[in-house]
Amino acid sequence: MKEGQALIDAGRYEEGLSRLNDAAARSPSEPQYRSALVLEQERIVATLLARADRMRSVGDYDSAQEAYQRVLRITPRNTRAIDALRTLEQRRNLDDMLKQARAAFRRGDVELAEKQLAQILALDPNAPDALTLRREIEQEHARTVSTYPRLRTKFTRPVTLEFRDAQIRMILDALSRTTAINFIVDKDVKADTKATIFVRQVPVEDALDLLLSQNQLEKKVINDNTVLIYPNTPAKIREYQDWVIRTFFITNMDVKQAQTLIKTMLKTKDLFIDEKLNSLTMRDSPDAVRLAEKLLQAQDQAEGEVVLEVELLDVSRDRILDLGLQWPSTFTVLNSSGGAATLLSDLHLNVPRGQVGIDRGFQARAQQQNADVNTLASPRIRVRNKDKAKIHIGDRIPIVNATSVPSTQGPVTTETVQYLDTGIKLEVEPTIYQSDEVAIKVVLEVSDSQNAGTTNNGTTLVRVKTSNASTTLRLKNGETQILAGLIRNDHQSAVDGIPGLAEVPVAGRLFGSNNDNWTKRELVLSITPRIVRNTPYLPPYQLEFSSGTEGSLRSRPLALALQGSDTPGADGNAVTLTAPPGTPGGPTGAGPGVPAGTTPLATGGSRGATRGRVATPPGAPVTAPPAGTPAAPGATPAAPAASPQSAAPASGAVALTLEGARSLKVGEEATINVQLKADQPLVSTAFQIAYDPKAVKLLDVTEGELLKSDGAATTFSARRDDAAGMVFVGVARPAGSEGSAGEGTLVHVRVQGLAAAPAAAVRVTGFSAIGPNNRIVPAPAAAAVELAVEP
Repeated sequence: MKEGQALIDAGRYEEGLSRLNDAAARSPSEPQYRSALVLEQERIVATLLARADRMRSVGDYDSAQEAYQRVLRITPRNTRAIDALRTLEQRRNLDDMLKQARAAFRRGDVELAEKQLAQILALDPNAPDALTLRREIEQEHARTVSTYPRLRTKFTRPVTLEFRDAQIRMILDALSRTTAINFIVDKDVKADTKATIFVRQVPVEDALDLLLSQNQLEKKVINDNTVLIYPNTPAKIREYQDWVIRTFFITNMDVKQAQTLIKTMLKTKDLFIDEKLNSLTMRDSPDAVRLAEKLLQAQDQAEGEVVLEVELLDVSRDRILDLGLQWPSTFTVLNSSGGAATLLSDLHLNVPRGQVGIDRGFQARAQQQNADVNTLASPRIRVRNKDKAKIHIGDRIPIVNATSVPSTQGPVTTETVQYLDTGIKLEVEPTIYQSDEVAIKVVLEVSDSQNAGTTNNGTTLVRVKTSNASTTLRLKNGETQILAGLIRNDHQSAVDGIPGLAEVPVAGRLFGSNNDNWTKRELVLSITPRIVRNTPYLPPYQLEFSSGTEGSLRSRPLALALQGSDTPGADGNAVTLTAPPGTPGGPTGAGPGVPAGTTPLATGGSRGATRGRVATPPGAPVTAPPAGTPAAPGATPAAPAASPQSAAPASGAVALTLEGARSLKVGEEATINVQLKADQPLVSTAFQIAYDPKAVKLLDVTEGELLKSDGAATTFSARRDDAAGMVFVGVARPAGSEGSAGEGTLVHVRVQGLAAAPAAAVRVTGFSAIGPNNRIVPAPAAAAVELAVEP
């Protein structure tokens, strides 16, 4: 057994456990062998797992894998080691996954890039390249994605409405005949309700919402092409508005807090909570349910946790020096009978057979004491965000209180015992921030007790010596802060000698005894926070969403999305609806209300025939009305619709070339310029520059003047990988700004000859350019530059 313990102490864990196992097998009736085997095995597994986790955190994956495999050789079913090995295997593919995510982002497939990025961050939350890509995706979201999501409609063609003081039924009738939407009007909608609306090239649903809101009307979608119109009154809302029931299972929040949140923000009345299942069920409108889902998604986040590594050192040093001669302090004169002489009668100059007695004899004192005490406490505590954790290392001193009550038969004494905590008491309260910083409120107390006797009533007296410290500090994850300087120095000096003579310098030690006592005490506290789990990061566009007006909840705002020839998905031929000339609500004659080149479109209603108009740009073919719409009397048959404008430009709109030196010597510098010629505006570009790291050394990559030629404050990034011979470059103009077109330098690349090579290629790979409205602009690959590095 001792041999196995020695092997384990030497780090030969497998051999040591094998010896302990053999000893336990040879002596099955001796439980101490089996107990030692189990305890040592648990200790070794914990040591190896801690070592492997530490190696994995610093990026030494090979050593971490070896340590996990040693754990599995000792305990083959250790789930922690199995999961860690699986994670290490996945982490080896992080580079390939990151390349695929970047490629998807450059192609414009942001959704696929986000999915791959989520897998990468799940394996390594602190991967710098993945975090950079996440910021780029968020910037792309902020630039191209609307803050408020819009509902999709199958009527993708925009409409233009031009009506002045027209009856609402006439406008709905014109919309119905043009867009093939069926409108059912409630009987309480007033027939003489009039509206004025002038909107151009907007989605059908947005135009309808705006038209209804200004007339205190509301709609209910029955199916894909049928809408019910009714007055926006409480009675009609209760009659027509559909309500839904939704159950939310709360993961991290307290269900009562979730209930308060929904009631406060959405004014929902029908709420039920189940504290056992931690679930919340609500009944409200679909918009309110969608808003509740977004609220809970933003609020129901896991609380952060932090491990606080605390080291407390209490250093006490006592020095005692007792040096000198102890002279007699009292004299007694005895008379002849042996008793003490009386000052007036017995004590005189000629005392017969008088004797002088010394009460305390002569002594020589030489004593020195040194005492050093180091009290070390090193606890590790795991605590949730804004929760208190307490540590007490010490004693509980009993204090007896006696109470005496007089009675006829004598006093009755009652004793009670109270306990006083002494020793080391530490109280911490952390606050974890999303910036990976931890604010810690620390209260420290170190005390010891001494018995001070008892009172006449029997109460125990205790004297407590204490040192306190209270502070609040803010540390980064893994940062160590040392609190020191709590020092107490005491020096006591006592002199016992012959008056006058003991005060003589140096020689006074011969006529007295000096007792010097030095006491020094210092308290040192070291604290290191290590965040175990932080609140998940949510980008701003997921934390802000529309909630309608104060009077009504809406999951999207009342807004008009502009659609035109420059908008992806728009065909450039908007359906224009106006009242015909001479009718109420329409222009007179060929005034400004009638666009040039319009073709009448027959519409009708209960109050007589009216006419709408389908606008046709000059020189463009007339757009045919929807299928099933009756043609107007005398109307000219429409030509086939024009094909929509392509979102991508023709090939060759962007040309990329590399210009610069073709040869250089070892140690010599050269500059290569990436030239770009764009026939249409560009807002951002992303590409990689590959080179031979064995032949040339990359010195610097700087931004050119092309995308900032108009003075725009562009965003430029260049991330280098010298080992792989690759630099990732991104250039973007400010969000919301127009693109930049023309010909010029995109980036400057400065290199230096490193080793002789006949042809060290420098090439641009993976080039992608983005135009306005997030359109991908194709570009042919540029020819590589062959650098001849001469010795």
